[in-house]
Amino acid sequence: MNGGTEERLRSALAGLADTVQESPDAYQRARRQWRRRDLRRRALTVAIVLVMVVIACGVGIWALSGASPARHVIFNGDRQDSAQDRSIYPPGSP
Repeated sequence: MNGGTEERLRSALAGLADTVQESPDAYQRARRQWRRRDLRRRALTVAIVLVMVVIACGVGIWALSGASPARHVIFNGDRQDSAQDRSIYPPGSP
C-alpha cells in the first residue's frame, strides 16, 4: 500500500471508531451472559448423563427380570456330596 491509501484507511477507521458509543456496564453484561450459558451447558450435560445412567440401569433390570432362574444358577444349596466341585457353573454345564 502506498502512503495515501494507508492515510485514507486510517482516517476512515478513526471516523468509524468515533461513532461507537461505549456502554459502562458492557463487560458485566457480557460476563453474566457467559456465566448463564456456561451454567446452562453444565446443567444440560449433567441431565444427559443422568438420563443415560437411568436408561442403562433400566435396560439392565429389564434384561435381568426376563431371565429364567433355572438357567442362571450360580450356587446350588444342595449338599448331596461334600466332594462335589463347588464351582460357579450351574449344574449340567460342561
